[in-house]
Amino acid sequence: MAAFLGTKKARKLPDVGARNGWYETLPAPAEALRIQGEVRHDWAVIGAGTCGLAVARRLAELHPDASIAVIEAGRVGHGTSGRNAGFMLSHHGVGRIDDLEIGRRSIRLFTLGHRYLRDIVEQHQIRCDWSDWGQIYVSATPQGAAHLDVVGKGLESLEVPIRRLGQDEMEAVIGSRFYDRGVRLAGSALVQPAAMMRGLGATLPPNVTLYEDSPVTELRAVAGFRLRCPEGEVAAGKLILANHVFAEEIGFARHRTVPIATFASLTRPLGEAEKAHLGAEKQFGLLPASPNGSTVRLTLDGRILMRNTMSYAREKRFDADFMVQVEGHHRHSLRQRWPGLGEVEFISTWGGVMSFTRNEGGIFGEIGDGLYAVMSPDAGPMTRGAAAGKLLAEQIAGIDSEELRIMQSIPKAALLPPDPILRFISERRIKKFEAAEAAER
Repeated sequence: MAAFLGTKKARKLPDVGARNGWYETLPAPAEALRIQGEVRHDWAVIGAGTCGLAVARRLAELHPDASIAVIEAGRVGHGTSGRNAGFMLSHHGVGRIDDLEIGRRSIRLFTLGHRYLRDIVEQHQIRCDWSDWGQIYVSATPQGAAHLDVVGKGLESLEVPIRRLGQDEMEAVIGSRFYDRGVRLAGSALVQPAAMMRGLGATLPPNVTLYEDSPVTELRAVAGFRLRCPEGEVAAGKLILANHVFAEEIGFARHRTVPIATFASLTRPLGEAEKAHLGAEKQFGLLPASPNGSTVRLTLDGRILMRNTMSYAREKRFDADFMVQVEGHHRHSLRQRWPGLGEVEFISTWGGVMSFTRNEGGIFGEIGDGLYAVMSPDAGPMTRGAAAGKLLAEQIAGIDSEELRIMQSIPKAALLPPDPILRFISERRIKKFEAAEAAER
């Protein structure tokens, strides 16, 4: 890619909604350090999600004399990386495994990111309810069972140990006979994602400065880069874009990703009588084999997370009427699984935006003179995002590894048709899943 010259202005500022139930359960953060006036750094990283904090941390470790700025539009933990279901995956069983070597390489990246995050959490004693519980892929209908067979066979072909569960065993875990089958595997962790992200931001090396509530409104390539924010400007010699689907808002990675929003609701903590409706386990994490299924968690503090419903999300904003519908979907899903818990209050309902690509590709490495980008492909788990950020810093420092070569071998995200064509295709596919596999939700 040729060097970026000139000026790029943000079409709109990042906004994934005011609500984030995970974040709302945390104590209020300290006042944000904003970019005010002019500040200078050797490096600037746009985005304080998993990729951004990982690349900044590793870059700072490898270049202790360099000053690094991490620039976040909102508050750390409130954005996309703090909105997911909190699975720190070391294996991912979604989809058919046509190429075993590609599957093995993917697992190496998951494992690297999982280990990297776990080491940071342990070293800094980040309080995020990290638990090595693992995960269970589940199905509730014949259509879902067909997807689950694909998941199980794919994991077995990669020699990942799994345990198949019947309906009675699923009931013992969660206290409901909603699911007829499950595939359980160990090695992954469950966390409170907003707490983990806040902890990662608070424990960055001393040569990293974290700026929050500082959206980048304009980017200029002048003697390096100058980043305009509402109250000031950053001058940096080199720049890393780690702002995921929001990179397109400032003119990068246009027509490369399909932005799909998923939505979650989180209950208040259950009382002891309410917990009697559940199974023997103090927590659990369920992932749907069906594209239209629900991700479900019981957290260590006794809350139920219900995540389902998809929406094409080019605008990255969700209107109030639609969110009322989403909450209704989550209420129905809760009742289907636990009729006795159907009226438990949700403290929050929120959305988050993932990105998919046409060719399972990504964006990684130098895309212009002194300009780098990292975007984990196909809604990759947080562990893969952490691996991608770490490996980009090591590539910049000239440190080779098998994992870096794997990352470099991932194809560049292919071009996609523009809207309204892409919107039509995406919405048609979502409606197809909703109609054919409605009972899985």
